[in-house]
Amino acid sequence: MSLKEKAVNGFGWTVFEGVLSQGVLFIVGIILARLLTPKDFGIIGIISVFVAISSSFVEGGLGSALIRKPNVSDKDFNTVFYTNIFVSIFIYFLIYTFSFKIAEFFDESSLEKILKVSGVIVIINSFSIIHGAILTINLNFKIISIVNIIASSLSAIVALYMAYNGYGVWSLVMLSVLRPLINCILLWFLNSWKPSFVFAISSFKELFDFGYKMLVSNLINTLYQNIYYFLIGKFFSPVTLGYYTRANQFQAPFSVNITLAISRISFPIFASFQNDNVQLRKVFRKFLRFSALINFTILLSIAAIAKPLVLLTIGEKWETSILYLQILCIPGTFYPLQILNISLITALGHSNLYLKLEIIKKLILVPLILLTAFFSIEIMLYGLVLFSITEFFINSFYAKKLIGYSVKEQINDIYPFLLIALAVFLPMFLISLLNISLVKMLALQLPIGALTFCLINEKLKLNEYLEIKSNLFILIKKLMP
Repeated sequence: MSLKEKAVNGFGWTVFEGVLSQGVLFIVGIILARLLTPKDFGIIGIISVFVAISSSFVEGGLGSALIRKPNVSDKDFNTVFYTNIFVSIFIYFLIYTFSFKIAEFFDESSLEKILKVSGVIVIINSFSIIHGAILTINLNFKIISIVNIIASSLSAIVALYMAYNGYGVWSLVMLSVLRPLINCILLWFLNSWKPSFVFAISSFKELFDFGYKMLVSNLINTLYQNIYYFLIGKFFSPVTLGYYTRANQFQAPFSVNITLAISRISFPIFASFQNDNVQLRKVFRKFLRFSALINFTILLSIAAIAKPLVLLTIGEKWETSILYLQILCIPGTFYPLQILNISLITALGHSNLYLKLEIIKKLILVPLILLTAFFSIEIMLYGLVLFSITEFFINSFYAKKLIGYSVKEQINDIYPFLLIALAVFLPMFLISLLNISLVKMLALQLPIGALTFCLINEKLKLNEYLEIKSNLFILIKKLMP
């Protein structure tokens, strides 16, 4: 199978995983939102901050270092495996020890016990990092996707059972713990690699030289991605944070999964072309344009249907989430494009540049957050929109130096897709202003949006649209008897 075929196959499986795995979690999230309270989701939002930051420490950038290394050995895998486990146990000890202080800081006593249970996720994840890295190196996203789908489905069933039986926030805790646990068990079962008693200091030093910069960069980035959970939970309330988390969980399955598909596939492919700038630029440009076509259209369409989407699925008690969702869709459109530029930088071995960029961006972000936090959560979110646009320009600036692909050229390549997405968004959003039932509203928005998208693209005949259309026809023919 050629590299292109592997990339297409990998993207297909990742999208398939996103549709099923995240689709299951999305539907379960809707059901749980009807059974639980905004405060329950707010508490889990706070917990997710500490789990995400801890996971960044555990991975330590060593997983990325393994994927990028041209001739990785079993000695490297074992060294990283034992390093991850040791760090995860230490991190969990810290979480367990300071859980009371964290609960006291947020003035929420239930956080202490929940943190002690949820913190186990850090240790669980450490056991599957190597297995995931091996599959990624081999571009074997089929197994990764199947495992994630099974893990999401089984954990969702347990969470629903617990929610229906009155376990409240603990149903969300179980969902967050069971998913990585099942994922880990299946990866061990389906992957032939098993650890041996080997630990090489030389291997650790070599990988850590690249990995520690990735660690610091990823840690800064993780802090940024979760800082709104932290600040809203502290300065507003768990209830307000609950509204925010539900809004984010409506757009995240799309922006995050598109980003996951792009980063998961682009990083090893970019790394394979790291000595061929001409081919690398060609591949990067194709990734960028496809990302823009898919992400701009989906995210702006979600913003347009936010009102009926929220009210019909999770009810009027979540009405506050509508505006939050519409605002969050804007930075969501830029997220995959930012990650694509970061994948380019790290795949070429410039972890020091990645670290430098993350520091620069967060030096801009911190005062922006502190300034907007004094006003309201809405102003904070508008600040996030401003920062996401700024972040795209910063991330894409170095593509010119690395592969001769300037910011202006990137904008020229993606702006047609933005205009198409806005043309789709406008009629859909105007329908949401009509005084009609929510069901009729959504029933009008979806076909009008789809029709507008198809008519414009059939007229313009952009290559990316035609390629997606062609692949869809091929897939349909294969599925037909």
